[in-house]
Amino acid sequence: MILKRIACAVVAGTLSLFGVGIAYAGEHETHAAEAMKHAQVAVSEGQKGTAKAVSEHAQQALKHAEMAQKAKADPHVAEAEKALKEAIEHGNMGHADVAGTAAENALSHLKMAYKGKEGKEKGTIETIKEKVTPPY
Repeated sequence: MILKRIACAVVAGTLSLFGVGIAYAGEHETHAAEAMKHAQVAVSEGQKGTAKAVSEHAQQALKHAEMAQKAKADPHVAEAEKALKEAIEHGNMGHADVAGTAAENALSHLKMAYKGKEGKEKGTIETIKEKVTPPY
């Protein structure tokens, strides 16, 4: 009986830790996706020649990239942050083409950082469910 309680406590504790990790990964992926969306819009606005809009979307992308970086550090995200700051600076100066190119560079780095990671947390949840769900 005591061994059964200990085993249950170990399983519950392990699942709690996995749950926290999955939530943390989910936050990271959500901010990364938002950063990529805004960076893509910034690139599009740069192609249209609207410098102010490039700057505004690059600022939103930067905000999300910084949050993703806090959740999980990645050198490509750090490079994306630098490029987004450059896009903001040039967008504020009215240089839509240069700002758009910087936003495109940022988007490229974000894509490299998150390539193939879409749906990763869903797979992890399914794996955990398979391991814990009784076969009956």
